[in-house]
Amino acid sequence: ADEPNIFLDNIGKIFLGAIGAIIVALFRSSKATSYRTALRDYIENHALLDPLEIDDLRVANSELTVEVYERIMADVYAAFPGGRASYEDFVSVVMTTMRGLKGEEFTIQLGHLIDRVAIAAIEKESELEKQIEGAIGGSASDASEMGGDPTKRQLPLPLLFTVLSLALQSDATNRVRLLFDALQKGSTSAEEGTVTEADIVKMVDYLQRSCQLVPDAQIVQTETKYPVQTYREGTPAELVGCAKKLMEDDGLLREEVKDAGRYDIVDFHRILRTKQVCAWGECYRKTKNIE
Repeated sequence: ADEPNIFLDNIGKIFLGAIGAIIVALFRSSKATSYRTALRDYIENHALLDPLEIDDLRVANSELTVEVYERIMADVYAAFPGGRASYEDFVSVVMTTMRGLKGEEFTIQLGHLIDRVAIAAIEKESELEKQIEGAIGGSASDASEMGGDPTKRQLPLPLLFTVLSLALQSDATNRVRLLFDALQKGSTSAEEGTVTEADIVKMVDYLQRSCQLVPDAQIVQTETKYPVQTYREGTPAELVGCAKKLMEDDGLLREEVKDAGRYDIVDFHRILRTKQVCAWGECYRKTKNIE
């Protein structure tokens, strides 16, 4: 008699098992994709501004050029050397500068869209302050001391400039340079022309809050991989961490960044255009050389 052949004798079971494994894999992949798509839709639907509103802002403010924005930055930092200002005071200086440049008619168009984002930023800062105060037993916040007027809450100038940049008429290169300049002014980096990783995390936070990151880029995997991979909205620190990993895989993470955590403007731009941050949809562009 022929000796038994385990493979041939069980070929039907093996075949059915393989088919079953493929079906399970396809099911898991399909469900994971559905979860990711649902999260992306949630992020889009809960954004403070949609892409068309941002486009409308920039079209309506075609005269808010790089040169005008730089003048505004200079005047704002001169007025608030401490690096913080209330939204009300910030807007006052912005309007004064714009009118000084081109007359009373020169102002921010569709300003209610900027206000919407700014008010949400103020509320977020209030939440963060309450969390910190609760953890350390701190005192009342500045807005509480001012009668609860949210427009008087002190905010970091880089956050306010990031919100204002929604209306900026500029290419990505100049937009990056202006935001980098704003970060530098308050950075603790010991080397001129660089910022720290903490600074970049803050900027990614500001961009995320002001709807300037594409929804897909904000999605990260959770620890739950079985039976189906699930996802959640990533924190700014997680997005920057993923961006660094992508840069390292591509050989774009400089040794100075790895050793000292100092990022120059090229590093900053590269992080913003990775697919895990993708500010202004820059990760979809084909340009490879960043200067």
